[in-house]
Amino acid sequence: MIGFTRAPSTLYSNLLRRNANAEMQAQLSRAEQELATGIKSDIYKSLGPTAAEALSLDAALSRDTAQIAANKLLGGRLDTMSSALGSMGEAVQSTLQLAVTNSGFNGGTASGLQTSARASLDALMSMANANYGGTPLFAGPSDGARALQDYDTPRAETGLSPRVVIDGVMAGGLGSVSDATARIAELDAIFSNTAANPDETFDALFFTGATAADPMSAGIGDGITVNYGVQANDGAFRQALQGLVMLATTDVSEIGDAEAYATWVDTAAARLSSGLEGLLDSQVQLDTASARIDEANTRMEDRANLYKGRVAELVEVDSYEAATEITALETQLQASYAVTARLSQLSFLNFMR
Repeated sequence: MIGFTRAPSTLYSNLLRRNANAEMQAQLSRAEQELATGIKSDIYKSLGPTAAEALSLDAALSRDTAQIAANKLLGGRLDTMSSALGSMGEAVQSTLQLAVTNSGFNGGTASGLQTSARASLDALMSMANANYGGTPLFAGPSDGARALQDYDTPRAETGLSPRVVIDGVMAGGLGSVSDATARIAELDAIFSNTAANPDETFDALFFTGATAADPMSAGIGDGITVNYGVQANDGAFRQALQGLVMLATTDVSEIGDAEAYATWVDTAAARLSSGLEGLLDSQVQLDTASARIDEANTRMEDRANLYKGRVAELVEVDSYEAATEITALETQLQASYAVTARLSQLSFLNFMR
């Protein structure tokens, strides 16, 4: 039995070759793109089951990158706060040294205590109102522009300024030790927020930040939180400010009663010493928090480098393999084009020759 096989038509053969050429051209275009970019043209199709790993690594990398950027901003804020506290401590220290020298009796330089205290008071209040990125450093989570009220400016809520209230206290004079003790008790009530008149407490007179908010804290990655809630109404600030106010509002060299003089200057020196200790302690806490942020950033940067390396292994292409594939595809296309050209020249007349 004789069988006959019907050959495909010339039109169909041309269509098959055209489709094959189009596919090879698409492959060539993808290979050229991969060689140019160094990344697979269809990442997740080429990865298959490992696509989930690439997605997870990419998400973790983005999260760590954002956290590192946020940590750097926070670290800058903490470093600025620490520097300001250091400057405040220096201002308080200069007046404290002079007060200690003249403690108990006039050591010959008591007349300079008032000038020194005024300069230190201005410096402390100015640095307490420092801003970072437009946000006050020591006002807590407040949307205000400063942490401490200007000494001579009345509060909008009460119409009272710190100077008016303090001058009212000092109007009682320091003629005797009992007078000095009474004035100290009144100032203690103001600066400890226990004054009978709520408008004359420290928070109502001096502090303009958030008084009822929780201490400020922030997450720095990997579930770690640091606290940096140093505020200008903390005990250290209030103690230092009280000591400076006591000496800035009075020329102690003019206190005639020796016991009153000793009580006043010794108490002011004690407040300054306590405040200075608290400021330095707050500075150490901020420096410790800043060091923890640096450690967290170093850890996340190292981890990011590992993630980047693994992602590169998954999504990048080998340039040599890509170039080899391009060469192979070009050779195939050239051969296909040559065959197509030769077939296009065939005719029945050529066959009959």
